[in-house]
Amino acid sequence: MHSHILEMKDITMTFGERTLFKDISFRLHRRETIGISGPSGGGKSTLLRIAVDLQTPTAGEVIFMGKDVREWEPRELRRNMILVPQQASMFPGTVRDNLLWGLKIHRLKIDEEALHQVLKEVNLPIKIIDKVADNLSGGEKQRVAIARALLLKPAALLLDEPTSALDEESTLVVEDTINQVISDREIGVLIVTHNREQAQRFTSRVIEVGNSEVH
Repeated sequence: MHSHILEMKDITMTFGERTLFKDISFRLHRRETIGISGPSGGGKSTLLRIAVDLQTPTAGEVIFMGKDVREWEPRELRRNMILVPQQASMFPGTVRDNLLWGLKIHRLKIDEEALHQVLKEVNLPIKIIDKVADNLSGGEKQRVAIARALLLKPAALLLDEPTSALDEESTLVVEDTINQVISDREIGVLIVTHNREQAQRFTSRVIEVGNSEVH
């Protein structure tokens, strides 16, 4: 088993004359949270998309679980390394429908007890399972999206500004949830945040995408 889950090696991304970032290199280990910070439009979300092979970098390579991401079968890659977008989109129906969505795509069976367990893990009450998902608060939707991802048992979670639309109280709850998940499961988390304070408080390292520095 590799001590690190994900390695990004000398990643450079250019669009025409513009260089978003150059020679970004880091390793994400199990039970570690790395923050990705930088100016708006500086390429933070692009870096996550490169990690899950949704975008191809101009230069560099991405190694996940010891294998180049381009060698993974795409669906299998995105089951093991899950990108949760900034706006946690809910599918039509209840929270239960949402939790089962990824499992159905990957043809995995799971019992009701496991659904209850994952809701507890993300600090949501069991009774929420029958609520219409679209009626949830922003913080609840983020936690349902994280729970939906966790049911697939990924090795890494990539979270794109998971608290940007939340108030301070909801932000702290989501942060606590992520910390709990990392300690309960041997996963690594990459989190994009525009909030430097959050990055410093909440992550073990911060990568500044704007100027390619690692702190």
